[in-house]
Amino acid sequence: MNIYECILELKESTYFSSREINNFFQTEPLIGNYALCYALSFCQSPYNDYGKVLYKDKEHLPKLIEKDIYVTPLTFIDKVNFTITQFNGLGDGYFNQMEKASWNYPQIGRIKMLSLGNRGKFYIISKEELIKPAYIRLGKFMSKAKVNYKKLKWEKLELQTKTIPFLLNPCDIPEHELLIYDMINIKPVPLIKNATLKGDFYELENKEYLPMNMKFRIDD
Repeated sequence: MNIYECILELKESTYFSSREINNFFQTEPLIGNYALCYALSFCQSPYNDYGKVLYKDKEHLPKLIEKDIYVTPLTFIDKVNFTITQFNGLGDGYFNQMEKASWNYPQIGRIKMLSLGNRGKFYIISKEELIKPAYIRLGKFMSKAKVNYKKLKWEKLELQTKTIPFLLNPCDIPEHELLIYDMINIKPVPLIKNATLKGDFYELENKEYLPMNMKFRIDD
């Protein structure tokens, strides 16, 4: 099994619609593993999706299960900086202003984005060697990010109890007993951090641990 430590640096402000409070659109300080799979081109998104939930499609994340590829969520390193900007899509005419209430998409508001320069870490686990892009695009605005990869040596630890400080997708680790954790309630699935788990682990050469047998369990 190949395990890569991946350090990502944002080269542009990056926006995900993690939370919407009235006309304030917020990005949480994390990047989910589904989004990373598409950004890394492990899954190919069509130009037009017409609102379809793609990650459940048989041509997308389930294909990665067959190929024995897994990507963890990204945890940002050190303090996370944000940029807040405004947008205004209203027309200038009196007619447009009067009719704006009937439009079912936001026309004016503020966006809280991840700032240029933020750095984070995630892991890729794969049975085979992969083509790993040096630059990727992320978020609603397809912002640019750079990724550095380091292949790590590892050892297997059986039936241990370990605390994982970085983000995990709890849907993907059903073989482990989940004892304690902090939950971040976002869509499409909540993520956990500082989780104490019992089960089998990879002990990595950087002295971190990963639960073994993590897979995208979309139907669960």
